[in-house]
Amino acid sequence: MTGLQRLLVAGIALELAGLCFWWRRHSRPGPLPQVDWSVCMIEGTVADEIREMEKRLQPGNPAGWSELAAAYRAFGLFPQAEYCYRQVDKLSPEDRSYLYYWAECADLMGRTREATKRYRQVIDAKLTVPLGTRTIQYSWLNIGQDRLREENVPAAMDALRKAPDIPRAKFLLARVLMRSGRAKEAIALLDDLLRDFPGVIEYNQMKSWAENELGDQDAAQEFYERSLRSRQELSKWDPTYQEVLERRKTMGSQAWHEKSLQLETQGKLQDALEWSRKAVQAFWAEDRAQELARLELLTGHPEEAITLAEECVKRVGAAAKTLDIIGVASVQLGDRARAQRVWEQAIELEPTPNLYGKLAELRRLADDAVGAARYWSLEQYQTGKDAWLNNDLAGAREHLEKAVALYDGHAHSWFYLGETRRFLGDIPGAEAAYRRCLQINPDHGRALRGLERMRKISSK
Repeated sequence: MTGLQRLLVAGIALELAGLCFWWRRHSRPGPLPQVDWSVCMIEGTVADEIREMEKRLQPGNPAGWSELAAAYRAFGLFPQAEYCYRQVDKLSPEDRSYLYYWAECADLMGRTREATKRYRQVIDAKLTVPLGTRTIQYSWLNIGQDRLREENVPAAMDALRKAPDIPRAKFLLARVLMRSGRAKEAIALLDDLLRDFPGVIEYNQMKSWAENELGDQDAAQEFYERSLRSRQELSKWDPTYQEVLERRKTMGSQAWHEKSLQLETQGKLQDALEWSRKAVQAFWAEDRAQELARLELLTGHPEEAITLAEECVKRVGAAAKTLDIIGVASVQLGDRARAQRVWEQAIELEPTPNLYGKLAELRRLADDAVGAARYWSLEQYQTGKDAWLNNDLAGAREHLEKAVALYDGHAHSWFYLGETRRFLGDIPGAEAAYRRCLQINPDHGRALRGLERMRKISSK
């Protein structure tokens, strides 16, 4: 081939490449995947907003495709969102944050290999969007999770090790090591996690299992007990889920509900009531109905509040919050007997200091000093137990001491006081509390174990 021929071939190739690029950017996309709105658990107002976004869409505008994709993602329409991100990719925009969201859509549809391909693009391009400097590490975390779903443990471990600053990656790696018989390596990772997040239940539980695996029963018991004094759970959500929640707040009747909450904080109760009612009429949900009932109470309409709360019970069953509303409305209407019944029922579902305090006040108004003292004791017990579960041992002891002073016949108050004293190093006080618990309930197993532990400590 002569030099001229080679030059002509190169020119033709360049022209074809240019035509392909132009066609890729300007060719109209095929139709959007159809959404069967009749089977979607999505309210009509949201569906209407999304349809309007579809109508306004300009095929050559990547921002429009990204916005539509975000709306689809927020309501679980992942095939449609994935299609939109594919169109964004064809337009080669400067903002490449869509790659991470595109990968997430593939993940959520179970297409792990396709998701990995997109995450690799994020990694190779060294992107810092949409999650800042940790975008690449979150991509490795997600690749690792995909390999775990495929039961490819070695590849999963390799990926997870490349996300050293992501607590969830470190925790998953520790769990894999535990299941692989490498508890000692797992403990090193768990120690790092517990240094930064001492109150996470799962970290303490796994540290207990790892210590047990290595034969250190005392350490295993220590971290098991720490897990019992924890309420903080390991987040299961990717950081982008917060974006989903925020978008949902701006669409459909959820936007009206959010407006109602905002107006209430501004003291505009009547306006808040109207927006709340509008939201409930558009799409009924338990939390919305409870909020509307609460606003009816605040604006002096207890009968309407009871009607709304009773509808909640009829639709989804009794909840402590719903029963509490009925109790408050009943007091406003002068029916204290009903208030006591529903508050006692609410305590069976979710005991709170607030409910015990309300019952104590009812007994005080009925001139029942003994009954009032018992409920005030339980109010202090529940407050102390809440502090105990948050590992606030000093606060727990203060409230539990008050609880047993008001009423000394509640076994659990004495048990948790015994536990609190033990953790604070008051061995004689702990032993006395366990003994009193067992006088009230001789079959209290945890108190029996606690007392046995005290005997072992005393014998050393």
